[in-house]
Amino acid sequence: MAGSFASRAARALRDPWSLIAAGIGAGSAWAIGLPVGAVGLVGAGMLGVAAVVGGAVREAGEPDEPDAPPLRKGTVQAGLVATLQGYRRDLQHLQRTQLAPAVAMSAAQAVEAARTADSVANRVARAVDAVDDAVGRAEDVARRMPRSGEVRASVGRMLERRRGLLEKLTAAVEEVGEVYAKLLELSTTAALAGVDTDGVTEASQVNDSLDAIRGAFAELETDASTTRALL
Repeated sequence: MAGSFASRAARALRDPWSLIAAGIGAGSAWAIGLPVGAVGLVGAGMLGVAAVVGGAVREAGEPDEPDAPPLRKGTVQAGLVATLQGYRRDLQHLQRTQLAPAVAMSAAQAVEAARTADSVANRVARAVDAVDDAVGRAEDVARRMPRSGEVRASVGRMLERRRGLLEKLTAAVEEVGEVYAKLLELSTTAALAGVDTDGVTEASQVNDSLDAIRGAFAELETDASTTRALL
């Protein structure tokens, strides 16, 4: 958390608009007769606010991972991320349409869940890319040491972890697709006949599915972090 704030503060210092805002705040404090020390505190406080706001804006938009390597193209994991991003765009489009209140609330929650899932899925896919790199290097060692059972066992364990990550990611992405399909069904039903008790119940079931999706991607994030730490 401290490192994250420090990085946001550094970006604020490089942002001319943040510096202007801090200067205006400090100038206003000086103009009303505050002591020099208080003027400095006002300017520093303005920079702190700029850092926090900048971090919040980035969290609502693109992930704050400027140094993250791009995903390897043409892989299963890259395909799963692309599918998830497609569902996220579909959900955002659905949210912008005229929806019944119960459906609109579920759609908004689904968009937020998909945004978080997208970020996690990218980290999981990069973890699988890292496993692929490690497996390739280990297989080179195995070819040079064909009688080494330890090397083959290492390769096997890494492949098993890779398989587990992809299976979990596939299932989680499919759950997002199922939620989107259910919301489409609810929005169509509501448009034709209005939202009745069954519609509200089904919207509640969608929310239960979203809870499951959040849990699945939280587990995936832990698995991906553990995998990267082991390599």
